[in-house]
Amino acid sequence: MWVSAIVAYLHYLSFILCFGALVLEGFTLTKDLSLKEAWKIVIADAIYGISAVVVLITGILRVLYFGKGADYYLHNPVFYAKVAAFIVVGCLSIYPTVSFLGWLKSLLRGELPKLELAKLNRIILLIRAELVGFILIPLLAAIVARGIGTNLA
Repeated sequence: MWVSAIVAYLHYLSFILCFGALVLEGFTLTKDLSLKEAWKIVIADAIYGISAVVVLITGILRVLYFGKGADYYLHNPVFYAKVAAFIVVGCLSIYPTVSFLGWLKSLLRGELPKLELAKLNRIILLIRAELVGFILIPLLAAIVARGIGTNLA
């Protein structure tokens, strides 16, 4: 019982960390970044990535061992929508993450990264889209938990 509670806790906590890291990135990312703000974004994105991996691992553990059983989830089409939303958010995060990793050489030299306005706007748009996805995922989880989408509801 304790392991189940800890896995659930880590799942929720890592989800919150993902969301918080994205919010920080979204509010910090501007055309006129300081060196400190650029580092803050790179670190937040690393926290986001690690947290997303923890969400995935704990989510799999919950489906297979600690939730309502794999059959419960795998027979609910809303569960697949939730997984799809998570995958879409993950795919949307690739471009910003690769961009932020590209800043590292400059940042390690104590220089600001070069920010083209079009690229900056693209990254901001992707972060906002990720946040929308992260807002949708708990709604889908609540729907799945109540059996909506199956003949259990």
